[in-house]
Amino acid sequence: MYNPNNPSNWSWSKAFDEMNKTVNKDELTQQCINHVLDYPGEANGVFMSLNKTQQDDVYELLNKIL
Repeated sequence: MYNPNNPSNWSWSKAFDEMNKTVNKDELTQQCINHVLDYPGEANGVFMSLNKTQQDDVYELLNKIL
C-alpha cells in the first residue's frame, strides 16, 4: 500500500527539506548547549561534566524549545 509519509516515497525535494530541518535543529541544539552552558568546545566543558540524566534533561528541554 502506498504511503506518502514513508520516506521511501518522498520526492528528492521533500527529502532534502527534511534533511535541512534535521541539520538545522542539530546545529541549533549544539549552539544552545554552547551558549547556555558556556561550553568552550573542548571535551572538558561544562556540558561534559553533567551526569547522563542532566545531559538528557538538557536535550529534552532543547527539543521542547526547538
